[in-house]
Amino acid sequence: MIREVVLRRFKRFEDVTFTFPGHIVLAGPNNTGKTTVLQAIAAWGLALERWRVQNDFKKHGGAFTKVPIARQAFSAVPLRLFDLLWRERQYKGTVEIEIRSRDGWALPMELLADSTEQIYVRPRSDVSSAVARDASLQTVFVPAMSGLSVEEPVYQAPKVGQLLGQAKPGEVLRNLLVQASQSQQAWDRLQEAINRLFRFELLAPDATGPHILAEYRERTNGPRLDIGSAGSGFQQVLMLLTFLYTRPASVLLLDEPDAHLHLILQDAIYGELRSAAAQKQSQLVMATHSEVIINAVAPEEICALLHKPRLLTTTTDRNRLSESLRTLSNEDILIALDAPGILYLEDYTDLQILREWARILKHPALDILTRRLFWRQIVVQPRDGAHGIQAKDHYDALTLVRPDLPGLQLVDGDARPEIGETALTGHGLQRLRWRRYEIESYLLHPMALERFVEAKVGPAAAGPAKEDLRVHLERTYTKEFMQDPFNPGLLVDSLLRNTKARTELLPPILTAAGLLAFPYQDYHQIAAVMLPEEIHPEVKEKLDGLMKAFGL
Repeated sequence: MIREVVLRRFKRFEDVTFTFPGHIVLAGPNNTGKTTVLQAIAAWGLALERWRVQNDFKKHGGAFTKVPIARQAFSAVPLRLFDLLWRERQYKGTVEIEIRSRDGWALPMELLADSTEQIYVRPRSDVSSAVARDASLQTVFVPAMSGLSVEEPVYQAPKVGQLLGQAKPGEVLRNLLVQASQSQQAWDRLQEAINRLFRFELLAPDATGPHILAEYRERTNGPRLDIGSAGSGFQQVLMLLTFLYTRPASVLLLDEPDAHLHLILQDAIYGELRSAAAQKQSQLVMATHSEVIINAVAPEEICALLHKPRLLTTTTDRNRLSESLRTLSNEDILIALDAPGILYLEDYTDLQILREWARILKHPALDILTRRLFWRQIVVQPRDGAHGIQAKDHYDALTLVRPDLPGLQLVDGDARPEIGETALTGHGLQRLRWRRYEIESYLLHPMALERFVEAKVGPAAAGPAKEDLRVHLERTYTKEFMQDPFNPGLLVDSLLRNTKARTELLPPILTAAGLLAFPYQDYHQIAAVMLPEEIHPEVKEKLDGLMKAFGL
């Protein structure tokens, strides 16, 4: 059985080692490399088998001659061109796949570039001749279930392997059942498992005609039904168990065995697979993002594929992994690897306003807020029935991908002084809080509002509109505010701290100027016409804080 797998320049992996303590579950979101690991092990098995068939030990002695494999015969991985096996399609040099066994041997196989239709394979030159000749490991790649063919002839073994490599197990399921029926012990166990899980009677297949007849009954003496008419969950389980009972003492590479299965059946099938593997002395290498399976596995049997592979050690680690799969998108994972930090805001409009202010102030945070931005809209303190992911939950999930990623919450004041700020250390999840009610509260500057109104209504109508605006501001606010918006006096300062500007302050101001029902999503246009001296000093504090929080 496998103890370690080392991949060098294979597809997405540059140089990485996977440790297999026994059965192993490769867990993570889509596009993190789970299937790639299975394909690499299958490619290793195919390369070694082809090399042994074509290499003449007597003729070449200890020298390892390279042998060719055509793309059409490379059934381990579905390929349009061979360069797709090389990292970033840099089709030159050598790809290495090394298997280290629990029996003590290590055997790296080299894949050498030739043309996009052919490669060469051989063991690495430092492998002993005895290991290259005698090391034994049977690998079986089992892709997720595909749709069954209406009719299926009897195939020879190479054709079955080719279709499996092309991820078309539904086209060979009846052939697999024929193989199972040729061993009375395997067939009895398969029938018993199907009856226990589904209460179905699996009938022996008939391969005497031009197409294989494979049927089952849903009840005793019930009508005979073709397996093609059964549900996809039944077909998936039937395929998995057939592989297990017909490939004893193998490493079974199971790609999403939970596909098509109800949650209850996902739990049951994992227990069934482990039981069958124990009977057949097989090792399970399983790729999944099923929370049910992850939660059913001992933590030490889970390898999390997020930023880089690592074995989990505790139940807490396992629970965090399950949570991360619910929380993180593939985009989150990809961006987190290179971002200077993650910024949590309460709305996209906050980001638009910040960008405009950073542009006007020529602040270095503009680069982060545009070209290097990683941000998420998060419910920071759910209240009044608000729904969403809290910043802490999302950030905790991200630390499984990149533990050193700094985070910053820039939250509204919301007239809630209990939402405090934290020290800006450049590490962990930090928090800054607007002292006024929200970010839109800092758009209330008389001169900036007049300039914005003029830009919206045009020069011809600007005079009356600005006059109406001034009248409204003077009636609603104080002379102190009109003269110095940064120090508006206690009355207006309390208003700006305790009243929602987006819905209660700005709409009547803009309506007074003739801008009826102006959408709040466009409030960043007010920020865009402000002059540097009209931007509140606290804005620069927050932009400086962003840089400090990200260690920049």
